[in-house]
This record gives sequence, C-alpha cells and structure tokens, in this order.
Amino acid sequence: MSVRVYRSGGIVVEAGGKRLLLDPTGIPDRKPDVVFVSHAHSDHCRPSVLRALKGVPKVMSHATRDLVDPRRRLDSVVAVNAGEEVEVAGLQLEVHEAGHVIGSLQLRFDAGATVVYTGDFNLERRVVMRPAPVLKADVLVIDATYGHHRYTFPPRPLLYKAIVQTVREAVEEGRGLALAARTLGTGQELTALLSLVAKVVPFVEEKIAEKNRIYEKYGEVLGEYAVHSLRPPRGAIAVVPLSSDHPGAVPCTGWAVGRGIPLSSHAGFSDLLRYVVGSGVATVYAFSSFASSFASYISREMGIEAYAL
Repeated sequence: MSVRVYRSGGIVVEAGGKRLLLDPTGIPDRKPDVVFVSHAHSDHCRPSVLRALKGVPKVMSHATRDLVDPRRRLDSVVAVNAGEEVEVAGLQLEVHEAGHVIGSLQLRFDAGATVVYTGDFNLERRVVMRPAPVLKADVLVIDATYGHHRYTFPPRPLLYKAIVQTVREAVEEGRGLALAARTLGTGQELTALLSLVAKVVPFVEEKIAEKNRIYEKYGEVLGEYAVHSLRPPRGAIAVVPLSSDHPGAVPCTGWAVGRGIPLSSHAGFSDLLRYVVGSGVATVYAFSSFASSFASYISREMGIEAYAL
C-alpha cells in the first residue's frame, strides 16, 4: 500500500484513499477526512484552524480539548483516552500515551502499512505523566525537536538530584530561587518535583497554575503549591514561565544544554534513536527543529530510509 506523507497546513498522511491531517497550524490545500491533534501546544494546534475545518472529525484527548476548546466551540470533536481504538471516517485509529504533556497522544493506524505518528513524546519515567510506549510501525512520523547528538540529555534521576540539591541549598542559605519552565509541560513537572521530592512549597506563576489544575483534574498529583501573579515573595522558591523576565531565573528546558538545566518534556537524541530501533520501522519521516540532520543520521548510520518534513 502506498503511503504519502507531506506538509500542508500540518502533516498530511495519505493512504488507502484517506487523508489525515495531523496537528494543523494552517489551512491545508485539500480538505482532510480526519484531523488528529496530538496535544495542546500552539506549534501543534491552532483553535482558529480547527474552527475553520467545519464538519471534519477532530480526534483529540479529553484533556487536550479542555486546553484548546474550553468553551466547547469546536464541532465534530471525537474525544478519546490513551489506549482506546476508535473508528472515524472509515479508519481504525489507535491512540496511545505520548508522555509529553497532559493529554498528549500518539496515533497508529493501518492502511495496508502500519503508520505511527508520535507527536511530541517522552520515554522517561518522571514525577508526572506515564512514559510513551514505543509502537511498532512500517512508517514512522517522528518528532525531531532534539534530533541532534548534542541534545543527549542526562538521565532524569540525575537531573532531579541536581535540581533538588540546588533548591535545598537555596533554602538553607535563605535566598530565593526561580526555575523557568514551559507553562504547559515542565512547569507541572517542577511543581511536583519541588513539592513532593524537595519538600518545599513552590510559588507558581498563575499561568502555570492554570495548567496545574488541568493536570490535577486528570489525576496527576502535583503536591502543595502557592500561586503568584506578578512576582513571587522575596526569598521564595518559584516556578516561572520561560518567557518571564524574572532576574536570575534558571532555564529548565532542553535548549539549556550548557547554560541551565536540560529538563525537557521532549525525548532527547538517544531516546529518539531508541524509538526508531524499537519500532522496527522501514521508513522514517522526521519533523520539527532537527528534522534534516536526524533523517540524515538515520539513513547514514542505521541504513533506514528516512526523510525530513
């Protein structure tokens, strides 16, 4: 069975006479049969685009819908849970945990060839979220945000140990410490780590706290935290957005390799390779930041047919 993968408003997969639009951020050239939204980050989902695709079934998790469509203005939403299989527009779709942020999903479907779309994913065990399973596939469409060897991250236990030690030192010395994180993702991971492991009550910026409540609604335990709207109190241990201008905030993101704490809700380079090997895939399509270099590496070093989107 021929499978065609390309970009048009998002990632489009054409197979078996069906057209799937994955994570749309623009209007595609041709109307899709199904839209799949892997998670609620704005680089994967634009509510205005979803509203424009009237009548097209839109598959997403319940948590993702709470984040992108809280007022229930979207039509034709098919809300699912990880581990479910659902028939939409004549296609059998499996959705699986992606381990990235609350509600994040992977997609697998069979159109003569088994196609897997990872969305953004994470394979590590963390204080929040279940790790993503590696799904078997013939065709793999994989996130390559950190698809370069320089973004091989330390194991989570080592990162957690470093963060907790830094926080405890700040508490003992009576000085404040701000950790800067993504509003949806590492913000909740840090909230839980500080409260449940470091045993401090962090002051969490309001935008992060809003997302905390969605995590808690879906059963994630984040522990005790306080909320601040402008600046945390002097001497507080705080979690602030990466976009914050808080002086001296320590960035906690995969991009902080060498200048902060490389804590990311994405898979690092070594886990991307682990997924490709474990999937048993014949063809790889890589998307996002390092798509070209990752596809080249897969082709050159692993002998697997690979392309960049």
